Amino acid sequence: MGSHTSARRWILRIILASIPVTFLLGSEALLRVLQYGGNRDLVLTTTVLGKEYYTLNSNVGRRYFSQRGINVPEPHDDIFEAVKQKNTRRIFMLGESTMAGFPFDYNATAPQLLHDRLQQLLPQYNVEVINVGLSAVNSYTVREFVQELVHYQPDAFVIYLGHNEFFGALGIGSTEYLGQSATLVNLYLRLNNLYLFRFVRDGIVKLRNLFTEDATPRNATLMEAMVRTKAILFDSREYRTARKNFESNMQDILDIANSAGVPVVLSTLASNVRDRPPFLASFAENSYDSTRERWKEIYTRAMAEEHEAHFSQAIDLFEQAIDIDSMNADAHYFLARCLDTLGRYTEAKAEYARARDYDGLRFRASSDVNRLIRDISSREHTALADVEHAFEQASPHGMVGSNLMFEHLHPTFDGYFLLAKTFFQTIADNGIIGKDFHWDRDLSEDEFRTRAGVTGFDLETARYRIFELTNSWPFRQAGERPKTFAAATHIETLAVTYVHKGIAWSQAHYDLAGWYQQKGEYESARREYFAVAKVVPYSYYPFMMIGDMYRLMEQPAEAESTYSLALTKQQSPFVHVRLGMLYFDQEKIAPAIEQFEASVRQEPESKDVMDAKARSMVQFFLGAAYGKSGNIDKAKAHLQTAIRIDPENAQAKAMLAGIP
Repeated sequence: MGSHTSARRWILRIILASIPVTFLLGSEALLRVLQYGGNRDLVLTTTVLGKEYYTLNSNVGRRYFSQRGINVPEPHDDIFEAVKQKNTRRIFMLGESTMAGFPFDYNATAPQLLHDRLQQLLPQYNVEVINVGLSAVNSYTVREFVQELVHYQPDAFVIYLGHNEFFGALGIGSTEYLGQSATLVNLYLRLNNLYLFRFVRDGIVKLRNLFTEDATPRNATLMEAMVRTKAILFDSREYRTARKNFESNMQDILDIANSAGVPVVLSTLASNVRDRPPFLASFAENSYDSTRERWKEIYTRAMAEEHEAHFSQAIDLFEQAIDIDSMNADAHYFLARCLDTLGRYTEAKAEYARARDYDGLRFRASSDVNRLIRDISSREHTALADVEHAFEQASPHGMVGSNLMFEHLHPTFDGYFLLAKTFFQTIADNGIIGKDFHWDRDLSEDEFRTRAGVTGFDLETARYRIFELTNSWPFRQAGERPKTFAAATHIETLAVTYVHKGIAWSQAHYDLAGWYQQKGEYESARREYFAVAKVVPYSYYPFMMIGDMYRLMEQPAEAESTYSLALTKQQSPFVHVRLGMLYFDQEKIAPAIEQFEASVRQEPESKDVMDAKARSMVQFFLGAAYGKSGNIDKAKAHLQTAIRIDPENAQAKAMLAGIP
C-alpha cells in the first residue's frame, strides 16, 4: 500500500513539474507559428524568374535594436544561389556602415567594386560577393552572422570591423547597452533566437517606456540615436573593457570560420585624421581644476597665435598645453595642423593620430584597434588587408583626409574604390579563392571605374546624405543653426527625392536616363541604364534600353550584342522586335523576319503585354520585310493584319496601297 502511495506522489510531482515546461514549450511553439515580431533569420529564400535564390532578410536588424523611434538599419538585398554550383565562388563581406557602403548604394560599395575585379579576372567562375554590412552594429553582430553564414557554403569571409565597438548595438556606450561582459551579451543573443524570450523582452521594454521619457531627440540620425555615454576616455575602464570584448569576439569569429574551413580576410581600418577635428576633447581623469584652468589659458594663447599664422609660436604653446594635460585631443589636433603647415609631416601625422585616439566621443577606431587586428592576424596566420596603410599611401604625406573621406570615416567613391582594390589584392596574393586568375584580362583603373556603373546621381545622393548627417549632432553642436540644402539641378532634385523615399533607386536612374535621352545625350542615358543592369542582371529591360541607346548613337554592333544579351535574360517580344528593326535597317532581311516572327510567337506567352498599336507595328514591319524579300503574298497578309489590329495604322495603309 505504501509503495503505491509513494508512486502516485512521484507521478503527481512529475505532472506538476511538467506543467510550466509544457506551458513554456507551447508558448514558444504558438509564437513561432504566429511569427511574433516577424521573421528575423539572417537568410531567406526568394524566387527570381522561376529560380530559387537566397537573400538577406531586411528584418534582421531588429534583433539588435529595441528602443522606440529608431530607424532600424537594413542590409542589402543581395541574392545568391540556393543550390551552389561547382563553378561558383562565394564571399561574404561583413562589417558596419562602411562595409554596407554608406552613403552610397549598390554599385559604389566595396563589395560590388570587389566583385567587378574578381569576375573580370576569374571568368571561369560565377563570383558571388554578398554584402552583409549593417550600419550601427559591431563585433557582436558580426560574430552572430558568421555563426549562421558558415552553413551557406562560403569560400571566404572579408571583415572590415572596429569603428563601432563603443556605440554600435550592444556596445559599452550604446543606447542598446546590456552590460560589459561579452559572455553575457552573447548569451543574450542566443536567447534572443527564442520567440518567447523576445515576447518577454518586448513587454519589459514597453513597460519601461511607459515610465520613462524618450532620451533620443526626435528626427535624430542613427548616429545620434545610438549614443548613451558620450565621453569614454582613452585607456579608461570602459575603453579597456570594449577593447577586450572586441578581441574576444574577433577570436570567436576566427575560431568559428576555422572550424568550418572557411578562410578569413581581416582588415585594418582607415579614418579621417587630417580634416576631422576631435568631436569631444576631454581632460585627463582626476585632473585638478587648477590644472585645467592653466591648460585653458595656454591653449587659448596657442589658438590665437595659430589664427595669426604664427605657427612656430603656436607649436611651442600647444606643446606646453600637452605637457600640462596630454589627454586633451584638441591640443594634439591643432598642434598637428601647425606642424602640417610648416611641412613637418612625420610629426604632424603622429599628432593627428593622437588627436583621433584621445577623442572622447569614440566614433573612430583608435590606433589600439588596428594594432589588435594586426596582432590577431599574425597570431592566427590570417590574411590581412592593410587598408590603413593603403589609404595613407594614397594620401598627401601619408595623412588621410577629405581626399578619401567624406567626414570622419566614410569613404568617398575614390575611397571605396581603393578599399575594394585593397581587398582584391589581399585575396589574390593569398590565394583565398584560388590562384587561377586570368591576368591577361586585367583592366586599367579608369576602365574599372567606368565599369563600376556609378553615375552623377549616385554621387549626388551620397553628397546629400552626408549633408544631412553632418547637419546634425555631433557635427552640428547645440545652438548652431541648421543649414538648408537647396537643390539646384535636376540630378540634385532627384537625389533628394530618392533619399526621402519618394522614388526607387532604379526608377530614379530610369527617369534620369529618359531626361538625358530627351536632350540627345545618349551616352549619359546609356550609363544610367547600365547602372541598373549591374544591380538587376537577371532583368532584360535595362539591357534592352542600353541597346536602344547604342542604336541612337549609330553603333549597330554594340546594339546587336546588347539586344542578344537581353534575350538571354528573357525572351521578350519587345527585344525581338527591336533586334528585328536593327537588322531591317541594315538590310539584313532574313534575320529581321526571324526576329519579327519570334516577337509575334512570344507575345501571347510573355508577361510583357503589347498594346494594339505595338502589335500592329510588329505586323507592319513583318509586311515590309517580306515585301523586301519578294514574298508579296505574305507582305500583304501581314499588312492587312496590322490594319485589322489598329485601323489607324497609316504606315501599313500606305504600304499596302502601294503594293500592286
